[in-house]
Amino acid sequence: MPSNPFPLLPSISTAARTLIGQPRCDGPLLSLSRSFTTSTPQLTKTIKPHLLPTRLIPPYPFGERRVYKQSNCGLYGSARIRFGNTVTKKWNTRSPRFWRPNLHVKTFYSPALGANIKTKLTLRVLKTIRLEGGIENYILKSKLARIKDLGPSGWALRWILTQTQTVQKQFNEERLALGLEAKPIKNRDDVIQFALDAATPGPLSTRSWATLQGLRADAFVLGGDGSEAIEAVKELSDEDEVILLQQLEHDDVAKHNSSVKSP
Repeated sequence: MPSNPFPLLPSISTAARTLIGQPRCDGPLLSLSRSFTTSTPQLTKTIKPHLLPTRLIPPYPFGERRVYKQSNCGLYGSARIRFGNTVTKKWNTRSPRFWRPNLHVKTFYSPALGANIKTKLTLRVLKTIRLEGGIENYILKSKLARIKDLGPSGWALRWILTQTQTVQKQFNEERLALGLEAKPIKNRDDVIQFALDAATPGPLSTRSWATLQGLRADAFVLGGDGSEAIEAVKELSDEDEVILLQQLEHDDVAKHNSSVKSP
């Protein structure tokens, strides 16, 4: 029996087989990674927190980080770039160098959002997430030190999580345990869907476009309580605007001339 289990291929190492996708044949049978199935895989949206629309989210209380601005686009915690020198023992020669944070890219699943969260983070933050019991517990912790560690990217993700009904119910349970009054639960699913679509590569869905148009319309209405009165007023056309501006200018000139003539 030949030593090469693939007679049509030359004898190659295990590492090379892994690179070209050739299955290993260390045992008598090939181990399949996934059995045959006809079920449709579940589609889960993968978002990047730093791509969430900032015009919907309240400003970060501590502002954007001016030192090592890359930390604004991930969960870096308090890690920043460090500068220093390496000194040789024999010749006592100093060589300037720098140390970047130990960064990794990790994807977490968020049950409240029903989506995956893909972000850059340091190893220390990843360890804290595991100790907290998940990405949601890490993001929703309300201590001041945690808010500082979140950064703008984590703050945006925190705001989106607090808009979900699941997190609102969780907060109400905590309020009731403290003897406080529960707040009414608001349905912000359209805003959440728009934010998730904006943080995902590709065009917006039809539902998100409709939400965006509504947000744009609401952005120009001052005083939400008087929306009925605003709708009752006819919108000013371009022609009427020109006429009214000319009339206003004529009145200003007449008023100025009358003030000059008066003693």
